[in-house]
Amino acid sequence: MDAWFDPIMDFAGSPWAYPIVFLAALLDAMLPILPSESALIACGVFATATGFSPNLFLLVVAGALGAFLGDNITYAIGRRAEPFANRHMLDGERGRRARKRAERWLAERGGVMIVVGRYIPGGRTAVALVAGMVEYPVARFRTFTAIAALAWATYGVLLGFWGGSAFKDNPLMGIAAGLATAAAITVLIEVVRRVVTARDRRRRKAAGTRPGNDDTREDAESPVS
Repeated sequence: MDAWFDPIMDFAGSPWAYPIVFLAALLDAMLPILPSESALIACGVFATATGFSPNLFLLVVAGALGAFLGDNITYAIGRRAEPFANRHMLDGERGRRARKRAERWLAERGGVMIVVGRYIPGGRTAVALVAGMVEYPVARFRTFTAIAALAWATYGVLLGFWGGSAFKDNPLMGIAAGLATAAAITVLIEVVRRVVTARDRRRRKAAGTRPGNDDTREDAESPVS
């Protein structure tokens, strides 16, 4: 392996890998541009290529804990921002309809939105903020967030494990393979989400054409596009 890459391997195999993964997952909830998933995959590749250092299980714990805390902080920010949102963003008839749509969608499929949103760029931030603003039950939010965080961290580390196993002598290729697979899965999830949203929109619009269904017609759009 090239000499320039050896320090990176040494650093990734050091105890610093855990706080880096933790902080990336934590801050990514508020700054979606941070590559938290990439950090998980890369560390998983390095762990596999170097004989499981860092420890894969501890990587999952660090990633899941950071993601869980980050989402809850974002939820709390949404709760704090609720008065401002009510005055400046959700005032008027249109704002009230938007809030009503968000409340209905979270009530109907909040768990799915929280879990799936984690795999869509910016999705976890949007869902957590909206959940806080509309006062989605905190206990339910934490339950689904814990499930989502653990599933996401396990998913990222497993992609790294696969990349490291497939390209044991070339960790860079392993990272590239893991990231490419993650990107393909993200695109697939987004396509499915859009298909489901379009189907629901058509169904609600059709229901809204019936007499006495004005509220349904107003609520046809998804609160999270």
